Amino acid sequence: MTDNKLKLVIGISQGVWNAFGDPATEKLLDPHPNVRVEVVYDEEQFAKLALEADGVLTFNLKIPTQALQQGSRLRWVHSIPAGIDAIATPELLAAEHVAFTASKGPHAPLIAEQLVLLMLSLARHMPALVHAQDACRWGRDEQDNVAQTSTQLLGKTIAILGVGQIGRHMARICKIGFGMKVLGMSRTSRDCEFVDEYFDRSNLHEALGEADVVALCVALTPATENIIGKAEFEAMKSTAFIINAGRGGLIDENALIDAMNANIIGGAGLDTVTVEPLPETSPLWGLPNTIITPHSGPFTDNLGGEVVNFFIENIRRFAEDEPLLGIVHRDEGY
Repeated sequence: MTDNKLKLVIGISQGVWNAFGDPATEKLLDPHPNVRVEVVYDEEQFAKLALEADGVLTFNLKIPTQALQQGSRLRWVHSIPAGIDAIATPELLAAEHVAFTASKGPHAPLIAEQLVLLMLSLARHMPALVHAQDACRWGRDEQDNVAQTSTQLLGKTIAILGVGQIGRHMARICKIGFGMKVLGMSRTSRDCEFVDEYFDRSNLHEALGEADVVALCVALTPATENIIGKAEFEAMKSTAFIINAGRGGLIDENALIDAMNANIIGGAGLDTVTVEPLPETSPLWGLPNTIITPHSGPFTDNLGGEVVNFFIENIRRFAEDEPLLGIVHRDEGY
């Protein structure tokens, strides 16, 4: 008996698959009556099965060039991360007969929370407080002096570079939750009600000079690579924090190392770096007032609910020939 179901291959690491949780993965294995799903954790096996698939969902595993040629079976590629930089080969970008989507939206509130964590932790000197607790040391002396005075966020200014899905959530939290002034950089949509002022890339240094916190929420593209470098750090306040939960390549890390060691800015919170995992020998580990987390922003107890429901809806749309969610702008790179 011939199996007429669409074949969907999911290429993903075991750890990320496990993070979705059993109820979510069970749903994803049987998402639609006309779709058969196979999950693989091995890059070589994924490349082989992609040649026989109608659609693939991939967590940073590249699509073989042969599968992208005209006349191949493949008709849909979905990037499980919102960012496509790991898989956006020239061949994939040129294969316009293959629909290309990414998880735009479901990760946003999860990553925005990570950005808030980094911002608050820097403002309240949380690493130093935790180290003091580990050493059973009370952080006030006999005269009741505190070791370090924290930064109050109420009334401060945040510059959000990229007011897309993540940036909008961040703007809402900062405006409503902390009463901050919100500056936003966006090339396209400028309708977020929580942004007080928008600015262009040409006015970036002016905005950086006003900001107490700089949040990187833009996609990594050729146009945004190293958007924050030596000149940008020098434009920032000496007390300002930079927080990044997007992609490491948005920051010139050599410039960051110099800026932090020279006290040019006040602190850095990094949930992502250029090379991941970050090597033990990296000087980033030893920077003053710097927090590094292992690209863990999306990994919450609601990851499966937020993301897998998005996948299943897109699989339904693919199976029923409806417009897909999260279409990638090939010419823009996101």
